[in-house]
Parts: sequence; structure tokens; C-alpha cells
Amino acid sequence: MFASLLLSNAAFATDLTAKVNQYFEAQEAVEHKNSTKADVSNLLALLTKDATFEHPRFNAVQSKAEYRKGLLSYLGEYGECDIQVENVIEGLNAVTVEYLHLCTDKNGNSNPEENKQKLVTLFEFENNKIKLIRHYF
Repeated sequence: MFASLLLSNAAFATDLTAKVNQYFEAQEAVEHKNSTKADVSNLLALLTKDATFEHPRFNAVQSKAEYRKGLLSYLGEYGECDIQVENVIEGLNAVTVEYLHLCTDKNGNSNPEENKQKLVTLFEFENNKIKLIRHYF
């Protein structure tokens, strides 16, 4: 029984990692020079109704509606972004990801220092949707 529990938990964790991958794909679509409001809606569809977005370094805590407003304000500001996952830690209803977030501005310029900074984000889940996004960088 213990072995089957481990296998079922591993399968569940893999499903959560797949959800994080979907989120990152949606984020890349939002951070593209041709991004649209529909791209923002697609990203937000992965979140629970009461999801929150937190960035402790800046004492930022946003509701889903506030997060939407922030995402919409950035439409067209990026040229293109690529998220390169370096490490994934899966836990009970949570996934922590270490990654690089390589971006260019709308003119094709990039900031080499920012692009080599490793970022860490915690995703917590409820009913197979993202309930919390917390950035640690």
C-alpha cells in the first residue's frame, strides 16, 4: 500500500508540474510583443477564483483582479521572453521552481545581468488550479 501511495503522489506531483509548465507557457505568451488580452485571460484561467500573487521582497500581495490589471498594463512592453527551468521541487499541493527568465524589450534589447539572475517561485494548488504564486527574488 505504501508503494502505491508513493506512486499516486508522484503522479499527482507530475500533474502539478505540468500545470506549472502550462502557466509558464501562458506567461511567455503574455510577455510577447504581440500579446493580447486573450493571452492574459488564458493565463488567469489556470488560477483559482481567489488566487493570490505575492512578491515578499516588495511586500506585494495581489488578488487575481489586481494581478490581471498588472498583466494588462505590461502588454506590448516586452519583445519576447523565454523561461528556462533549472530545478523543480514537488511537494504536497505545491511546486517550487528555480528558473531563468530571459527577456528582451520591445526594441529587442536585453539586460544581461537580469537575464542571468536565477529566480525562484512557489506555486500552491487547490483542486488542480494555482491558488498562490509567490516570487522569491
